[in-house]
Amino acid sequence: MLETKREIIEDEGLPVTVFDGRNNELFSTTALVGKATRQFFSEISLESHRQGQFFPELQVKNGMIVRNNVTSEHYLVMANYPEVIEGALATTITRMISCNSKLKVFTIFESADTKGNITRSPVDKYSDIKVYIEFIGGGLEQKKHGQHYEMIYKVHAPYLELGNTDRLSIEINGSYKEFKLLSIDTTTFLGTSHITVSTETR
Repeated sequence: MLETKREIIEDEGLPVTVFDGRNNELFSTTALVGKATRQFFSEISLESHRQGQFFPELQVKNGMIVRNNVTSEHYLVMANYPEVIEGALATTITRMISCNSKLKVFTIFESADTKGNITRSPVDKYSDIKVYIEFIGGGLEQKKHGQHYEMIYKVHAPYLELGNTDRLSIEINGSYKEFKLLSIDTTTFLGTSHITVSTETR
């Protein structure tokens, strides 16, 4: 049965490349990748859920990015667990979501000259991180200079270290828009970050 499982992956699998959460290539392999038949995370539509089956000797962990080299799709690994057959490790099964956007993060660096003049400049912290975004809601808000339509998104990403002063830029419909950080959850799925952002108005 163990050999049969390996043969199925070898014969029916797709070529994939696995990256860490910072876009560094780790390895290429063959894996079974298909649409999941049920949701493992109710906040995300079933259409975006994927299941992967990898050779047991490979280290595929939460927060890694899997690229399907046939379709060029990218998947964020949200959960993984071993499949045991006849008392031996047969495969590593992953629960993944199909990425639909990219995220950039920059922080503000302050420097002072000899006269004490402070200069603030943006410094890249993370670039082009593959993520899955979903629109949570929005509405009109009264601001100092008139009404402003606020948009709120949930961003599912590899593990990121973010601070209150960090600026986030998310690709939406082909262009990047700036957002402010509202909250971040790094405990629901270890190795990943679930970030809530709203339209940047500063």
